[in-house]
Amino acid sequence: MLKNKYILLFCYVFAFIVSGCASKVEFEPLEKQYKLTPATDTPLANYIESQQKPHLTGIKALPDGIDAFIARLAMIEGARESVDLQYYIYRNDETGKILTMFLYNAAERGVRVRVLLDDMTTANKDDGLMAIANHPNISIRLFNPSYERTYRGLAFITDFGRMNHRMHNKSLTIDNLITVVGGRNIGDEYFSANKNVEFGDLDVLAIGTAVEEVSTQFDTYWNSEQVNSIQQLAGNNQLNVDLEELKAEVAEFEATLSEDEYVKRLEASTLLERLKNQSLAWYWGEAQVVYDPPNKLEKNANSKILLDDLSYFFEQTEQKLLIVSPYFVPGDDATNGFINAVKEGKKVTIVTNSLAATDVLAVHAGYQQYRQKLVEGGVKIYEVRGDPSEKKSSWKGSSKTSLHAKTFVIDDTTVFVGSFNFDPRSALINTEMGLIIDNQQFAKDMVNGIAETADSKAYELAMKDGDLVWLDNLNNKVIYAEPGAGFWRKFMADFLALLPIESQL
Repeated sequence: MLKNKYILLFCYVFAFIVSGCASKVEFEPLEKQYKLTPATDTPLANYIESQQKPHLTGIKALPDGIDAFIARLAMIEGARESVDLQYYIYRNDETGKILTMFLYNAAERGVRVRVLLDDMTTANKDDGLMAIANHPNISIRLFNPSYERTYRGLAFITDFGRMNHRMHNKSLTIDNLITVVGGRNIGDEYFSANKNVEFGDLDVLAIGTAVEEVSTQFDTYWNSEQVNSIQQLAGNNQLNVDLEELKAEVAEFEATLSEDEYVKRLEASTLLERLKNQSLAWYWGEAQVVYDPPNKLEKNANSKILLDDLSYFFEQTEQKLLIVSPYFVPGDDATNGFINAVKEGKKVTIVTNSLAATDVLAVHAGYQQYRQKLVEGGVKIYEVRGDPSEKKSSWKGSSKTSLHAKTFVIDDTTVFVGSFNFDPRSALINTEMGLIIDNQQFAKDMVNGIAETADSKAYELAMKDGDLVWLDNLNNKVIYAEPGAGFWRKFMADFLALLPIESQL
C-alpha cells in the first residue's frame, strides 16, 4: 500500500513537471475596485480635519512594537468606510488573530475590507482565508500566487522565474484618511509579542496628502494582473465556513483576551492614551510615496522603479548619509560610491545586523564581503548586537534581538521609511514601497535617537593592524572576532559567501 502511494506521488510529480506548470493559468478578470472618497463627519475624520495642514503630510514615528500594534488596532476600530491592508507576511499567531478579529468586526459594522497579501507565506492557509472571505464585506487577493496549492515547493522550483518575484510592500490605510507604512509585517515578532524573537523595527503613521498616494499605490496592486482572489485559487473544494460559525469563533476568541498578558501590555500603552485624548504630536512636511510597479520584472524601458527614486534621493546628499538596513549587501558599485562620497568629504554611516543578530545568515554572508573595504574607505559601520543569552541556529540565524527597520536619512533634513532593504532582492526582484519625508526636526530626531543608543545596542567596526575589529564602546573593549557568534555560525557564513547567490539576497 505504501509503495503504491509513492508510485502515485511520483506519477503526480512527473505529470506536474512536464505539464507546463510554468505557464500562467488563465482566470476570469477580477472586478476593478478603487479607493473610496475619504470619510467625513466621523470621529476619525473630524480629528484629522482639526490637525490638517494644506498640501502637507503629518508623520508620527512608531519605533515601539506595542505602540505600532496599538496604532493599527485603533485605526481599524475607527474605520467607518474602508480598510485596505497590504503585507508580505501575515501570521496566524496571537497578533495576527487579534488583527483579524478587528478586521472582521469592522466588516460587521459595514466597513469594506480589502486584504492584499503576498502568496509566499500563505501555504496551508487557504481554508482560513476562504472562511474570512465568505463575509460579504471582506475581499482577499494574493500577489503572484502559486497555481498549485498543494505541492507548492515543486511549483516554486518549476516556475522559479515568476514565483521568485514577491510583494514586500507594507501598508494599512483606513477610510483613505490615515495610513501606516514601514518595515513591519503582521506577526508576533514585529509587535513585541514573541518571547523568542524581537525585531527592532520602524513604521510611520501618516495623515494628509500622502494618504491618497498610498491608496493609489494599493489600487495599482489590487487591480493588477499579478493578483488573484482566494476564491479563484482555492476553488470549490476548499472549506466553506458558514458565517454564523465564523462569527461564533470570533466571539469565542475575543472572550479569551480579557486575561491575556499581551493584551494587558497593549492596554498599558501610553500611545493608547494619547490617541484617546487626541494629543499626538505630528511632524509636518512635504512627503512623497515611492513604490515599484507590480510588474517590476517586466523590462519596460518607460517604467520607473523604486530604485530610481532612491538613487535620486541618495544623490542629493551634500554632507551626511545614514543608512539603517537589516539586510545590507551593497555590491561593488554602491560600495565604491560610498567610498567616493567619503573622499569628497561626506560622512557615510551604515547600521546593520551583526552575525549574532541577523535572522538571515545568507544575507550576512553577502554583506561581509564588502564591510572591510567600506571601513578601510572611511565609511562608519555599526553592527547591532545579538542577545548573548539566546541560543542561535547556525542555519536559520534566529536571534532574540534583530534589527528589521529600513530607513535612510540625508543631511539631517530628509528621511526615507519603508520596506526597502539595501540588497539586490529589494532593488531588482521584490516590489517595495516607502515614504520620503522632508522635515528637518524629524530627521534630526531620528539621527539623534540612533546616536544615543549606538554604543549600548551596537558595535562599531574599525581596522587595527590590517584586521577588522569590533569596538565595544560601552565597555571600552576591542573584539577581534565576530562578537556573540559561535564557530558554526561563522563557518556557515563563510561557506555561504563562496556560493554564487548574491543576486538573490
